[in-house]
Amino acid sequence: MKALELAGEMTGMSVSGLAPFDRRGHNRRVILDALRRQGAASRAELAATTGLSAQTLSSIADDLCREGLLKIVGRRASARGQPPIDLAINRDGGFAVGIHVEHGRLTGVLADLGAEIRDETVLSCDTATPETAIGAAGQLVERLVSAAAIDRARLWGVGIVLPGPFGPIDLLPDPLSMAAWSRADFSGVYAAALRLPVLVGNDATAAAIGEHLHGVARDLRSFVYLYIAEGIGGGVFVDGQPATGAFGNAGEIGRMVIGLAEDGRTPITLEDHASLDALRRRLSEAGSPDAAAEEGARLFAARPDIVADWRQSAARYLRMAIATVENLFDPETIVVGGPLPPPELKALIAALEPLLPTVSLRKDRAQPRVMMGSAGRASPALGGATLPLFRGLTPQPRAARVPKGLRMARQGAASTGAEIRTRPGATNGGGAR
Repeated sequence: MKALELAGEMTGMSVSGLAPFDRRGHNRRVILDALRRQGAASRAELAATTGLSAQTLSSIADDLCREGLLKIVGRRASARGQPPIDLAINRDGGFAVGIHVEHGRLTGVLADLGAEIRDETVLSCDTATPETAIGAAGQLVERLVSAAAIDRARLWGVGIVLPGPFGPIDLLPDPLSMAAWSRADFSGVYAAALRLPVLVGNDATAAAIGEHLHGVARDLRSFVYLYIAEGIGGGVFVDGQPATGAFGNAGEIGRMVIGLAEDGRTPITLEDHASLDALRRRLSEAGSPDAAAEEGARLFAARPDIVADWRQSAARYLRMAIATVENLFDPETIVVGGPLPPPELKALIAALEPLLPTVSLRKDRAQPRVMMGSAGRASPALGGATLPLFRGLTPQPRAARVPKGLRMARQGAASTGAEIRTRPGATNGGGAR
């Protein structure tokens, strides 16, 4: 897929300049986002929360109710005057399908407007290329819609997520990546086949979006999600928005270099030691290839001694990675999740202690430095389903425009080597995150 298009899809923004500003659309998302966070609220409370005028809010709320995105959930008792009417998101007002592409299977979920999973299924199929799996993807969507008994017209779209990196990147061969997918622009073909809008994204970033919409990061603005699976991925949230990078590859933390091989040139990466693939290799090398082929709890049950060694090794390198991430991004917390059974994920997080001293070692912390994700094995597929929902529910920032006078002054300064200073609060940059 074209890398810049991927970045744009993940943030819902134009990547070619100033994003067109639809004020009414923005205000709709502000209201929906406020209700997603609050659960239910009156018009007066929403006006106070969003800063919108009572007239604007009432007009938009009426539209959202007519469209079935909001619903009236009751009137409150009032000592005098008209009793306030509480509004809430209508969970049946919209749905989306998330598809997680893995080697040999597709995992699909159907989520409602509140990011609750209505149905989940796994379909074994040939996922060597997008072309070989397109029929199975269609079957998966129809199976989910039928099982959940929803109106297909209420589907907002399909989010397809898979491991990165995306684009024509010259890296060493990586058996954990899915280059036939991540280097192809297949979204248009899939959209036509599924007859639905299709968004494509990184599975770890999608899982971070899922945690932000419906998980432990629900009320957080800036956090980093570490997705520990066969490989290791990362999702970065800054100021309430997913940071995807210039080419859609932000968060490839599993490729963090933690050393060099004996030849002095071959990199040793974080996922070489801290991933499930690393555990499988340890089991195979210890003479337990059958255990290495297991999934879920059975993978951890066969050789507790090998698992314990892997856990300590993984924690050692994850501890260093977490220190680097904290110093780089200064997040409110780091969320650790993935397909590990909850007891194993909890044990791995416990093994991270004591964490290394970083800028996150603050006395006034509101959150622990590391938290356990709540979406479990379904997190990538749920994150995929939340891509269309996130774009529809969450306010998107407008790219800042550099004032013409300052832009001309900068151009002149660039030719003379002079420094241009701006007053506090003035725009001193033109890019959208």
